[in-house]
Amino acid sequence: MGEAARILVVDDDPGIGQMLTRALGRHGYEVDATTSADEALEMVESASYDAALVDLVMPERDGADLAGTLRRRFPGLPVGLMTGYSNSPLIPQFEKSGMAVFKKPLLIQDLVEFLQREIQ
Repeated sequence: MGEAARILVVDDDPGIGQMLTRALGRHGYEVDATTSADEALEMVESASYDAALVDLVMPERDGADLAGTLRRRFPGLPVGLMTGYSNSPLIPQFEKSGMAVFKKPLLIQDLVEFLQREIQ
C-alpha cells in the first residue's frame, strides 16, 4: 500500500479541524489542521498536500480568497470549500468554477467521496 494521502483542513473553528482530523484519519488520511489562512499558505508552501478543505467564512482572510490563491499557486491541488452559510450567493459561482462546496453540518462521507474522486 502507498502512503496515506495528506489533507489540509483550514477552519477558524478549531473544533471542526479536530473533528475532521479524527474522522478523515479513520478513513486513512493524514490530516493537518489550522485556523489561519496565512498559516495554511505557509504549510502548503513547505509541505506536500493532496487536497485542501477550506472554510468559506473566516475572520482575517476569507476562505474564498485562500481557495483562489491555492488554486492559482498550486493548480493540481484539489480544494473543497466548507460553509455554514448555505444560502450564500457565492456558492453557485464556486460550483460553476469547478470547486466542490460542502455545507455544514458536514457529512464525512461526502468529504471522503470528494477526496477519493480528486486524489489520483
